[in-house]
Amino acid sequence: MRWLFSIPIFFLIFLGICFYIGIKLLFFIRCFSPNTKTVIFWIFFILVCCILLFTNFLPLKINILRITGSYWMAVFMYLFMLLVLSDLIRLLLFLAGKRIANINFYTVGAALILCAILLVYGSLHALSVKTVNYSLTLRGEGTGTRITLISDTHIGASVGKSHIRRIVETINRTEPDIICIAGDVFDGNLNVINDLEGVITQLKLIKAPLGVYACLGNHDVDRMSISGGRTGRIVEILKEAGIVLLQDEVLQIKENLFIAGRKDARPIGMNAERKNAHELLAGTDGTIIMLDHQPTQFPQNEQAGVDLLFCGHTHKGQVFPANIITHFMYKKAGAVHYGYWKGQTMQAVVTSGAGFWGPPVRIGTNSEVVVIDITFSP
Repeated sequence: MRWLFSIPIFFLIFLGICFYIGIKLLFFIRCFSPNTKTVIFWIFFILVCCILLFTNFLPLKINILRITGSYWMAVFMYLFMLLVLSDLIRLLLFLAGKRIANINFYTVGAALILCAILLVYGSLHALSVKTVNYSLTLRGEGTGTRITLISDTHIGASVGKSHIRRIVETINRTEPDIICIAGDVFDGNLNVINDLEGVITQLKLIKAPLGVYACLGNHDVDRMSISGGRTGRIVEILKEAGIVLLQDEVLQIKENLFIAGRKDARPIGMNAERKNAHELLAGTDGTIIMLDHQPTQFPQNEQAGVDLLFCGHTHKGQVFPANIITHFMYKKAGAVHYGYWKGQTMQAVVTSGAGFWGPPVRIGTNSEVVVIDITFSP
């Protein structure tokens, strides 16, 4: 229940930062238009600050508002950091005895321009799907196997048919034997997706000789009512697309090779009950590949006998400097926020995801498809 007490604190911090940004913007605007009405400015600014809240909690289906609200998350973070940096520069110049006329105007203007450049770059970069390759050796018998891994497509208001087409084309170019999807296929409310049928058509184009397998992530919840979330429509869509969904299930895909998929640890608005790794894998004898959306239980999965673990969820922070935070957060949990991990008997790959959550922006990270070439050794 401690999180209930933290909400007012975070809300006050958010209000304080918004007020700081608003004061700076009002000053800058008045440099061009001295007659700007303060009340009108603050009403408009407050609406922009709250637009994401409105679109998530009110029954609005106007995607342009959702996308605008998502962009505000990135603007809020970068503009705040750049404005603080501009104030520090002003302070250093003041302490050094430098006096520059209209320096406040110049520093705020520079912060706005840099923020705009970052957002344009990040928006374009997020749409470019990279390919990352790993070569791993697993215990067991069998011929070489290529697995293509994706996660965190977050199909919703910002990610639609066109970006899914890019991802699918990149996947199919890798010519995999197996395709794995490590959760967060959807971004919550399916009703906000433009051309859902077109998206399903693209998902049907994902092909692999030994199958396409997925687990659900914390965002794979169709939040249709205030009473809670559901996964029924998501399950049906994945089935229609030919994707095998594993919810605390283990499936043998060829001799001595098994794939397991766990339910998510913390699905949004839903009960988080799931089997532990030992219960799930009891009686499984062979090489085990597991899909677990969040990279939070590496020791438990390793102790249960997992050979190779695939995760997503972190987006590698998605935008700098959030990736610094996720790096230390998951390192402290005994895992990694991105890339390759090796324990005593288990290896793991955590992907930054093929899509994006919140602002359709990536800075310092990539939208990616991961190719893992596996050889087996007795």
